[in-house]
Amino acid sequence: MEFDPFLYVAFVAGYLVGWRWRPSTPWILRATIATIVALVFLLGASLTDVSPATLAPSVVLAIGFAGLILACTLAIYAVLPHRTVVGPARALPQAPERVPLSVVLIGALFAGYAVALVLPLPAASAIPYALYILLALVGLGIRLHWETLRRVWVPVVAAITGALIAGGIYALATGTGAAASLAMSSGFGWYTLDGPLVAARLGATLGLVAFLANFLRENLTMVLAPVVGRRVKGEGLAAMGGATAMDTTLYFVVRYGEADAGSLALGSGLILTVVASLLVPAFLLLPL
Repeated sequence: MEFDPFLYVAFVAGYLVGWRWRPSTPWILRATIATIVALVFLLGASLTDVSPATLAPSVVLAIGFAGLILACTLAIYAVLPHRTVVGPARALPQAPERVPLSVVLIGALFAGYAVALVLPLPAASAIPYALYILLALVGLGIRLHWETLRRVWVPVVAAITGALIAGGIYALATGTGAAASLAMSSGFGWYTLDGPLVAARLGATLGLVAFLANFLRENLTMVLAPVVGRRVKGEGLAAMGGATAMDTTLYFVVRYGEADAGSLALGSGLILTVVASLLVPAFLLLPL
């Protein structure tokens, strides 16, 4: 996502209220999940700006590319020394899920796209406000532990190395130039940066793949977090979320990782946001 200081104003405001109030009511969790579903619905609606003829083949490539990036990221994370966490300590109160959240999110994504084909939805203008609400709600329930920032190098190294390896594999598998592939994989989920930059330099087709690969990385992280979170904990989930670990996927890192993963996610997401803004333009300047 684009850098928006109001996102972090919302988070800090929620955190300060939660620190003072120490809420434990289940409505926070329910409101957070409802906001996430609404956000994914709006993200799905935003894809209708692309023609179906262009979208269909690009989606296939982007799904494979996003999955490859996440697989390489988790493979690198697996070989790095990481902290042992006993038990899934949660930052937010738990409630039984009648329908798996992953299924709900996939349904919301498709529903948003389908509804936007029929009704004009102000998805682009509504998404930031949904994020403000989400960050404020996450701030209400999160407990930051600054000592965990000493481990921030683990998700950062896993995310960067995994993205570079995935970019190299994608270049070999598809015949796309190495510089283009590395630029597309180095957005770390920041699709509003990567897509336009690649499109401006290399054309609309590759720009769309870059946009969708990073968009789907963010959404796949949300969908897969309930499944893999128990194994990879907060460090692995923060690596999967990449730059989005400090905003859109922060809730998932905390809920399916552990209670003190919020500090880790914020730190790694901020670093990867800066790295993406440097790496993507740099790769696009290479004649590869």
